[in-house]
Amino acid sequence: MDTNPAQGSDEAQDILEALRKIQESDELRAEAAINPETVADRLGLSGIARHAVAFGIAGLLVGPVAMRPAGWWNG
Repeated sequence: MDTNPAQGSDEAQDILEALRKIQESDELRAEAAINPETVADRLGLSGIARHAVAFGIAGLLVGPVAMRPAGWWNG
């Protein structure tokens, strides 16, 4: 695998920018919940950035549900 620091930095910036756009847009969040592949296509992502954003989408959608406290005290 031949990567240089500039390429890695560009990919990281693409990932962060895509996740920010998804987080700020109700339309993109709703679409990501149904079909994350179309969101990745729409944002023009490929390779590592595409996989990282798919993982990030899962965190954005599942994270709030998983973080909700559960137990007898919520009763």
